[in-house]
Amino acid sequence: MSEWTFGQKALVVLAALQLLWATAGFIAEPSFHIGADAPTEKVLGVDFNGYHALSGFLLFLPAFYFARRPDWALYYTLYVVVALYATGVWAFFTEQPAWVFTFPDNANDAIFHLATGTAFAVLAAIQWTENQRQSPNLRSSTSEVSDRRLANR
Repeated sequence: MSEWTFGQKALVVLAALQLLWATAGFIAEPSFHIGADAPTEKVLGVDFNGYHALSGFLLFLPAFYFARRPDWALYYTLYVVVALYATGVWAFFTEQPAWVFTFPDNANDAIFHLATGTAFAVLAAIQWTENQRQSPNLRSSTSEVSDRRLANR
């Protein structure tokens, strides 16, 4: 396996942190009750229940698979950004998004989603910039190989 990119390493680290947080949330409140009075427990300021923890597992566990290839890692990171921003904006407007999640303190949950989405967006921007910086080198080395092939004919 070739050396991992910044994006691959950072994706694994951020996903692992999010999975630890989801695990703590599931331990704190493992119930899967629905409705306005469904129990939740705050973990580091964020409302958790079984559904919120499960959604964290479903969003962040695949990161370990997609981190295997640099291009997959970048695309998956962008997917995570969209998912977190969409759910963060949604959480601002209701205490019960998707009629399943119960967020009595929905503003904190929205801020958490948007801040986490921004961390993943910064990761993607750094990796994309690095890819752009390396592209001219790849193009020039590829054209040098083509030039040598033509010269040897």
